[in-house]
Amino acid sequence: MPEILIALLLGTVQGLTEFLPVSSSGHLAILQGFFGEKWIGDLVFDVSVHLGTTLAVVVFFFREIIDLIKGIIPGHIQTDKVKIVGCILLTTIVTGILGLVFRNPFESLFSMPKLAAAMLLVTGILTFLTDRMKSTDRPYGRIRFIDAVIIGLFQAIAIIPGISRSGSTIFAGVALGMDRTWAASYSFIAAIPVILGAVALEWSGADHGITICDVAGTLTAFIVGLISLKFLVWTLRRHNFFIFSVYCWLVGIIYLAASMV
Repeated sequence: MPEILIALLLGTVQGLTEFLPVSSSGHLAILQGFFGEKWIGDLVFDVSVHLGTTLAVVVFFFREIIDLIKGIIPGHIQTDKVKIVGCILLTTIVTGILGLVFRNPFESLFSMPKLAAAMLLVTGILTFLTDRMKSTDRPYGRIRFIDAVIIGLFQAIAIIPGISRSGSTIFAGVALGMDRTWAASYSFIAAIPVILGAVALEWSGADHGITICDVAGTLTAFIVGLISLKFLVWTLRRHNFFIFSVYCWLVGIIYLAASMV
């Protein structure tokens, strides 16, 4: 298969699975395994597609992000906005510290596909529970510092392959009493500094420049990411998160069953 088509395919998978609660790292690792060692662990390409999905978050939640920025500007200070930004920073710090401390042990888990398949079953349970939890009347934007810490912990746990970052953090937010769409907004906006930090860390180890394949993967991840974000919010509002549970359970069970043959 031509390299440009591989880049487009991987960019599509990244755009879909980065936001949908089905674990992007596991899907990319499996697909890259089909295309030879050249695409496995290619830091520049991984950085490129992650930048694409990060841009999708910025565009999709642009109004919310600008609103938060305006609320912390001197002369226009809004207490609730300052607290939300503070919580986002706290979530980032918790995730960053745990990510750095456990980075090497967790990276070794990527060579254990059976574990990733088993963790997909866990992700399926989290999304199932998210769909079954009762709605809350908690006002939009109301968040406590302890909530930020707990969401940061769940975001850090998502380093384990097979555990979805979006699935685990949205579950944590809803379990803490946040409205589903508010939990999703917070989850993705709080992920921006984390993803950019990971991108910077990976970029330091890159051994070649940007290619046309990297650009193609980035644009594809961006466009597909916007579509998948809209679909995710739609499923949350209509309590259709269960479809992701079924998907994760099917993929996990099928892989585990096949590996035993």
